[in-house]
Amino acid sequence: MMRISIVLVAVAALAGCSKKKDEGGGGGAGGGGGGGGGAPAVVKLDTLGLELDVPGKVEVGKAIGSDGSMLQGSGIGAMTVEVATKPMPLDEAKSDAKMYSPKNLKDETLPDGWLLTYENKGAMGTNYFVESRRTIEGKEIKCGTTGGDAKQVANVVAACKSLRKAS
Repeated sequence: MMRISIVLVAVAALAGCSKKKDEGGGGGAGGGGGGGGGAPAVVKLDTLGLELDVPGKVEVGKAIGSDGSMLQGSGIGAMTVEVATKPMPLDEAKSDAKMYSPKNLKDETLPDGWLLTYENKGAMGTNYFVESRRTIEGKEIKCGTTGGDAKQVANVVAACKSLRKAS
């Protein structure tokens, strides 16, 4: 409960200092359950020199505790993209996930890294986890989220897979 409170306070504080990215598709926040968004559009992460495809209107701000980016929007909830402070092999990520008693643990090997998804049931319902590591321009990029909406998490998976050097 304390962790959730800290995250909510941090997200609220971050919302006040983020810049809006309106190049996203049709908008549309789904009622109550989130997952809205519209067609994916390119969102540039200037501080990282990267871009990715994200549905809906997105606000990009500074990630908490790193020089990365936090993205917030109706289609993705909240997700982070940052340079990893240390490399993490997929097996280590799977081992770390065990502390959450994961269900539906799925991993995918990507041409330049990996992606891991799983879920667990908690006091507030189902939690969905996405963790990805990709090597882009010689840097290990960490991309992911923890959320309560399956559609938003599916959009985060697609966004993490679409990460690339900014054009």
